[in-house]
Amino acid sequence: MPSQATQSSLMVSIYMPTWNREKMAMRAIQSVLEQTYPFWELIIVDDNSPENSQLQAFINATADPRIHYIYNDFKSGACSVRNQAIEQAKGKYIAGIDDDDEWLPNRLTTFMKYHYLLAGFSFLYADDFICEGESYSSLNDLRLYPKPAFSGSLFQKRNIIGNQIFTCTDRLKPVLFDETLTAAQDYDAFYRLQQEYGRPYKINLATQVLYVDHGEGRITQSGKKFSGYFNFYRKHQASLDISSRKYQLFTFYVIRNKKMSCRTLLRLMTLRNLKRFITGKLTLRIRKY
Repeated sequence: MPSQATQSSLMVSIYMPTWNREKMAMRAIQSVLEQTYPFWELIIVDDNSPENSQLQAFINATADPRIHYIYNDFKSGACSVRNQAIEQAKGKYIAGIDDDDEWLPNRLTTFMKYHYLLAGFSFLYADDFICEGESYSSLNDLRLYPKPAFSGSLFQKRNIIGNQIFTCTDRLKPVLFDETLTAAQDYDAFYRLQQEYGRPYKINLATQVLYVDHGEGRITQSGKKFSGYFNFYRKHQASLDISSRKYQLFTFYVIRNKKMSCRTLLRLMTLRNLKRFITGKLTLRIRKY
């Protein structure tokens, strides 16, 4: 076994917010327990779930000192509890997991294999698998979600990173998640990380399963999506190129399902937006007929 000092230098802190999804949270925790990489701590912050007895019993039964469970006395929101967990992280490296998702056993091992790249890149990210139901039998049942290699101009237009990254803890702690945003919090935090520390690096391997249709509500409600993305745009507008500004503004109309006037359409028109407009029209026609 490596010495205590060596283990400390290789420690990965994992932050996990949860609220009122005990069974899913237990699945996420189990996927962390099954990691082939052993040097981690899992910081779970429960945002005042009305029922948490099963979750507490599950954590107690693991008897794993690497798991730290915190139950808040009042509900403060997903970003707040993420930040609460991040601020308590003791590892040199840090990653996050949502309570409704699942890691494959090789996730931390994969990131640690490439951790030396953090000397030149701000953070690492990887592909995901998508599960469109409540469970799956094998990885062959899942849809691969391949993400593009990092491009600054593309990242200005949309979140190509996803919902989780791997980076140095002392980089994420001063950045944190913006608690004033009602959506696009991941996008905003990762955007500011790459502004501060440079471009990220993409690993071409899927090591996480995202559950997108499990019948449970997301921590961030869909009704707040427009407000969150609009505030993201206002916050970062000055750093966006003209094409990205038009892309973002076009997106607001899509989110609100609002019809654009010909004048607005011409003002926002780029080749990329033209393709989105045509695709949207074709999709609408298919749904109609």
